Amino acid sequence: MTPGAASAIMLEPDDDAVALLRDLSADSVVVVIRPGRDASGLALARAAIAALAPGCAPRRLNAVQPSDATDPEAIGRAVAYLASAPAVTGQIIALR
Repeated sequence: MTPGAASAIMLEPDDDAVALLRDLSADSVVVVIRPGRDASGLALARAAIAALAPGCAPRRLNAVQPSDATDPEAIGRAVAYLASAPAVTGQIIALR
């Protein structure tokens, strides 16, 4: 990934959130937390974003958490916003 680039990645229900997030190299990363995790897995994924974001500075780490019924265009708009918001990091946008 080139410096200054933004990246969006999918966090699948069975993915290890912490391991996946530690290897990120883009200046701005937006994680889409796919539906299907149990309550503990979802809590771990959300906690990983919040805990790892400050240590990634000056890179930014944010997430979008859609539901099964979320319109794909809404997901795209949320990802685009977080990827382009220079002062936002460690945030999770929950979409319904």
